[in-house]
Amino acid sequence: MTNDTGLAERQAARRAVSAAREARVAERRAARLASEAREAAEKAAREAAEHAAREAALQAEAAAREAEAVEKAASDLALEAEKQAARDARYAARKARKRKNR
Repeated sequence: MTNDTGLAERQAARRAVSAAREARVAERRAARLASEAREAAEKAAREAAEHAAREAALQAEAAAREAEAVEKAASDLALEAEKQAARDARYAARKARKRKNR
């Protein structure tokens, strides 16, 4: 009987040690998975922020190009108006000379 009791106690102790080992392994696995999930979330957030920054930069560049195009168009119009005014002044001066010579 004492043999059976001692054997049962040793088996129970082995089962307890085995269960504790499995619990520690499961705990480490859960911690590793949580760490990987946290790192994946941080990476996704970082990539989303980088994407948003790239999009904002592209929009800013597009706005700058558009502003530059508008400025060039306004400059071209002003230059054309100056040329037209110079032509009109030459025409008026020529007409005035012709009237003066008559």
